[in-house]
Amino acid sequence: MSLKNKIINVSAEKIVFPGRSLCRCSDGIVLFSEGLLPGEAADVLVIKEKKTFREALLKNITSKSAERIEPLCPSFGFCGGCSFQNISYESQIKYKQEYISELLNFAGVKISKILISPQIWHYRNKMEFSFFNNKGIADLGLHCKGMFNRYVSVPPCFIADKGFLQVVETVKRFANGNNFSVYNNKTHEGFFRHLVLRKAGNNNQFLINVITNVVDCESVFLEPLIKELSEFSCSIYWTSNGRKSDAVLADRLTLMCGKPFITERLNIGGKDYFFDISPFSFFQTNSKATEILYTEILRLLNPSKYTVLLDLYCGTGAIGISMAHNVKRVIGVECIGQAIDNAKENALANNVFNAEFYASDAEDWIKENKSCFDAVVVDPPRSGLTKDIIKFLLESKAKRIIYVSCNPSTLARDLQLITENSKCKIKEIIPVDMFPQTYHIETVVLLEF
Repeated sequence: MSLKNKIINVSAEKIVFPGRSLCRCSDGIVLFSEGLLPGEAADVLVIKEKKTFREALLKNITSKSAERIEPLCPSFGFCGGCSFQNISYESQIKYKQEYISELLNFAGVKISKILISPQIWHYRNKMEFSFFNNKGIADLGLHCKGMFNRYVSVPPCFIADKGFLQVVETVKRFANGNNFSVYNNKTHEGFFRHLVLRKAGNNNQFLINVITNVVDCESVFLEPLIKELSEFSCSIYWTSNGRKSDAVLADRLTLMCGKPFITERLNIGGKDYFFDISPFSFFQTNSKATEILYTEILRLLNPSKYTVLLDLYCGTGAIGISMAHNVKRVIGVECIGQAIDNAKENALANNVFNAEFYASDAEDWIKENKSCFDAVVVDPPRSGLTKDIIKFLLESKAKRIIYVSCNPSTLARDLQLITENSKCKIKEIIPVDMFPQTYHIETVVLLEF
């Protein structure tokens, strides 16, 4: 019997990745919803129906769990940023441990206890805010959950660095005080589009990137806005983006004030390292937890002075550089040219002279380069590894692979592809909580041949 568009009452059995509540209908078919804790019952509206599962929207909780707490943020449930503010941090870790264990139960090794974040509030060192028209007022905010044309106003935001919220208020006040328009995703008109903020968390440096529609904005607003932002120790960029996509892209990127980068300091394995971060380069968003993550990678790698390390998807070179003093040679590969420029500068800043970096898609690089390494670190995007990369790793002479992943689903898929019918075996799995108040989890896996 079809239940689509009907309201039914269900009970949640468990939370599964990506943070969804798994329930079961009276006919035994699995139903996925959001916002329910295990043991809770609720009325839900069925919106999708397939042969093996249904999806539903939460309408009304009829029986609440004792684990449920009041979220700090008034926008929780509407904002797409957080999913776990309604449970304690201890409960967050418990549920993350459960779904990581379930997804990776095929591995045949005990999964380590999650290494927790030293900071669970205001930990994010990067935020992307969107301008929107809020009843005639220029406002800044985050996307509503599942809606890219609706927003919730910021502040407050309890995962963003506290200093970001001061910058947001300054920019909003300036935009409204000077009657600037904000971008409309439907008409593609309006001036202000996004505000991207980054911070070197351990050095208290800000990088401010103001994204506008394509206009001659230098003469229009930048000088007075820079003056207003001068209280912050920062670099200020202007990005002109005339594309219709809502992604933060650059037709033109101009440094208007300060250095072209900010410099983060990380302590990894008892040694300080310094990394330059530019507007579009990848860097982990939780600085304190990153120190834990990279120290764990160093432990698993267990390198020697003879080790040649391939750092695939290397970003600004942070992993490879922090391993470099313990190995013979580091080879870093990254598709973003600006990140590779940062990686080369980062190597010099850290007195690393045994690292080389290449701006190339990983798939293109492996076609031109034979195996000349005996250890590999891969930290791919959320989509995971391609089959060509997996084939390359299996045919390489590497004795050890460290797989760093922010997506347990694609990690599980790739680990099965790597280990089936091969001599490569999973030795350790260590989850690291880089993203408190959300369902996301970072995982580090050691594989050996």
